[in-house]
Amino acid sequence: MKTPGGLAVVSGARACADSMRAAGHYAAHAARAAQGVLGKLQGAGWALADQCVVSCVNFITIYLYARYLETPVFGAFMLAYTGLLLLTNMQNALVVQPHSVLAAALEPPAYRRFTGALVVLQACYCLAVFAGFSALGFIIAKSYSPATGTVLIALAITAPSWMGQEFVRRVLYTRGQYRAAILNDGITYGLQLYGALVLVHAVAGRATPASALSVLGLSSLVGVMIGAWQLREHVEFERKERGFYRRPWAQAWNFGKWLTAQNGLAWFGAQGHSWVVGLMLGAEQVGIYRAATHLMNVMNPVFQACFTYLPSRCSLVYHAGGLCGLSQWVRRTMRVLLLALVPFCVLLVGFPGAVLEFAYGEKFSGTHLAWILALAAIAQGIGFSKYPFDLGLLALRSTKSIFYAYLIPVVLLLTVGTSLIGLLGILGVPLSVMVINSALLAATWLGYRRAMRRHGSA
Repeated sequence: MKTPGGLAVVSGARACADSMRAAGHYAAHAARAAQGVLGKLQGAGWALADQCVVSCVNFITIYLYARYLETPVFGAFMLAYTGLLLLTNMQNALVVQPHSVLAAALEPPAYRRFTGALVVLQACYCLAVFAGFSALGFIIAKSYSPATGTVLIALAITAPSWMGQEFVRRVLYTRGQYRAAILNDGITYGLQLYGALVLVHAVAGRATPASALSVLGLSSLVGVMIGAWQLREHVEFERKERGFYRRPWAQAWNFGKWLTAQNGLAWFGAQGHSWVVGLMLGAEQVGIYRAATHLMNVMNPVFQACFTYLPSRCSLVYHAGGLCGLSQWVRRTMRVLLLALVPFCVLLVGFPGAVLEFAYGEKFSGTHLAWILALAAIAQGIGFSKYPFDLGLLALRSTKSIFYAYLIPVVLLLTVGTSLIGLLGILGVPLSVMVINSALLAATWLGYRRAMRRHGSA
């Protein structure tokens, strides 16, 4: 017979054992959670390091051209460079973002087939760009302006390798192979920086927009060749059934068709100012304006890391946590991203004159560049604050809402933008961008809220 004291001892032992098991359970849960957080931080850290390499080298390359090339030559190069950005934006909408979102959660066999189909699509797109711009450049060189035609032909040669290297790194990001991406980028952009240094120090006085573009094209070609080996385990080209390419292409098109139109509108709203300035004021004014606003690209490592790392992460959050998880993730991401911009804004908005003098010396003295830099940095911050809402719309597959929002910059650029540029010269450009980005932020937020309500009631 057990005495009351014995029962107490037994009960106490059981309670102690239960407490130890509970403590062990919570400790194991905490360890798993900590391991997951550390894994995410490590992935984000590699992504940030990779984007630092890409953004820093691009920043230094454009800076070297702005400082050492003749201003009209630099202005013409930047007009061509904005065209290269347009082509890359189209590629991102048609190929890269569909891969980042649609392929992120696929099992390995389906992933390899989907990636192989998009590799073929990417090759077709590059071939079309090369053929189209080569023909256009040849016609313009023969009938209108040999210099302009030469730049277009150089753009046709540069664009396929530039876009191909970008495609490689984004595919590596989809599967979280950040170290492979940074290896590819380290070689590619290391060669780009070396080529830019040789150009500005050896033939700066004789440099042309075409020679400046060739530095980008040749270095990217090396990255494509390395990437072909890196993606050997990512692709499968075996045609096991009918529609092997047609179905993935249709999925990519259905996802990206509105993004393609949206990216074209976004380019015109963000980069179209350079073309408006070129048409209204000339290539030299483009060079002056882009030299000033280029300095705010010190924020690009943050931007590009987000553009590369976050889309697939947002898609996975929505698949795992539904609308509630997506809403929490968007709010948290917005706070983190805005906080990351604070040091840059303090420097560029608080001390723009000192930054310009440090960067260019007296080359652009007597202009309004300090005001342009400060206002452009503010406009950039306003524009970036809408990005978490863009990600939410992408995860909800509401790409049409993004397209409609980007009609606003086009309308405002052709009305408010041209008026301000005509009235104030290049000082009117950042003021126009501030108006455009504020309206775009409001429209994107409204589109995101409507998409959340629509999916919540479905």
